[in-house]
Amino acid sequence: MVIRQLTGLSEFEQCLDLQREGFGWSDADLMPVRFFVVTHHIGGLVLGAFDGERLVGFLSSIPAMHNRTPYWHSHMLVVSREYRNKGTGVLLKMAQREQAVQHGISLIEWTFDPMESKNAYFNFEKLGVIVRRYYPNFYGSTTGIQGNLPTDRIVAEWWLDRERPPLTGDLRRIAIPSDIQRIKRTDLEEARNIQERLRYGFEKNLSEGFYAAAFSHNAEASEYVFIRRVADAATAD
Repeated sequence: MVIRQLTGLSEFEQCLDLQREGFGWSDADLMPVRFFVVTHHIGGLVLGAFDGERLVGFLSSIPAMHNRTPYWHSHMLVVSREYRNKGTGVLLKMAQREQAVQHGISLIEWTFDPMESKNAYFNFEKLGVIVRRYYPNFYGSTTGIQGNLPTDRIVAEWWLDRERPPLTGDLRRIAIPSDIQRIKRTDLEEARNIQERLRYGFEKNLSEGFYAAAFSHNAEASEYVFIRRVADAATAD
C-alpha cells in the first residue's frame, strides 16, 4: 500500500466513485472535484491510498481557525469496501498526522456519527481522540447510510502534541449497539430511539463537565467512557 498526495483532476475524479461506494450517497451529496482542487490549493491536504495503480481510499483536510488557533478539519475519509478493516484507514491518518506536524499543525478535528461503533473505536482507541461537542442534525438531511435519521455528529479532537488524559476518577458511560446499520435496516424506529437516548446522554454529560475520552467495543456491546473535565485537559473550546 502506498500513501501519497493527490494533486490532479483525474485522481480527484476517482474520489467521487469512492464516496458513492463508501457512503451510498446520491450525486447531490457528493463532494465535487472542484472541492478537492480548492483544498489542494489553499493549504489543505488530499491523501490517497493506492494498491498498485488503483486508488482504494482517500482522506481530505481543509485549513480552519478556532479562537485564533489554526487547525485542520479532516473533512472526509473513505476506504473501498474490500480494503476496510485491513489498516488502510490507519495508514491514511498516520500520513495525515505526519503532514500536519510538518506544517506546524497540532490539532486535527472531524465529525462522525456517534452511533457508528466501529468509527468510534477507531477514533478513540486507534488514534486517541477526545470529544467535547455534540451537534444534533448537523448536516440536515442526507442520502445513503444515514437511513433518514437526523445527522447528529460529535467532534473528534486529535491533539498531536499531547497525551490523552488517563481514565481516572469519576467515570460515566453510555452504551450503544455494536451494529447500528443492522438496526436501521430492520427497525428504523428503534434506531431513532437509540439516537435520541444517545443525544440526551451526551448533552447531559457534556453540560455537567464531562467529556468522552475512551470507547470500548466488542461484538455484543459498545460504550463511550466519559471523564470529568479539568481546566488543562485541552484548550480548543
